[in-house]
Amino acid sequence: MSLLGSLLIVLALSGVLMLVAALAYRSVALGPWRLKDDSNRKVLGLRLYGRVFGNMTFSAALVFAMAYGGYDLLFTATPSPLWVMGLELVAILGIYDFTYYLMHRFAFHRWAWLKKVHAVHHTVRHPNAVDSLYLHPLETFLGLFLLMLCTALVGPISPATFGLVFAAYSFTNILVHCGLDIPVFGLRTLGFLARKHDLHHTSMRGGNFASITPFWDRLFGTAE
Repeated sequence: MSLLGSLLIVLALSGVLMLVAALAYRSVALGPWRLKDDSNRKVLGLRLYGRVFGNMTFSAALVFAMAYGGYDLLFTATPSPLWVMGLELVAILGIYDFTYYLMHRFAFHRWAWLKKVHAVHHTVRHPNAVDSLYLHPLETFLGLFLLMLCTALVGPISPATFGLVFAAYSFTNILVHCGLDIPVFGLRTLGFLARKHDLHHTSMRGGNFASITPFWDRLFGTAE
């Protein structure tokens, strides 16, 4: 699959997943498994959706600009066996999860100027899927740049492998913000991650900094 095809498919599926997760959060049937319905929520209406749609456009443009701008460094036209694709996927996501943990814990929560940037996202204390894109543009840039950097460290990889990497990055970001903990087989892990991230949002002084797994928080004593 081409890079263009991979990016377009993941972006489209991310939009569908966000819509489904947002509707599920507001569903009456799933109400008992909603983590928190924040009655004092301040981020609503144009303030919410203006930033969300702005970030949606900005992040899509960034992905294309970074991917095609660094094409020779990131990608190869040589197809990879499935086992190689699997190893590359695990390596990139593993490096990303660790480096994002460090950036989130220290840069976003301790460096004064980036703390102000990250505080935009923390304005939402109990997020749902839409809030995954309620970010300062600089935070959007840094997250995607880090993903590309981790890809370059492992790569060059095939565009198809990057499609899987980008899908894992995008889908996880949406699902940890879903605000639901549904006790159904196959969804319990997602519920666990959503609970952890909801707790993280309640304070700029909390823990649970990792993005994909709780491993680094447990290893370094920042799990809550």
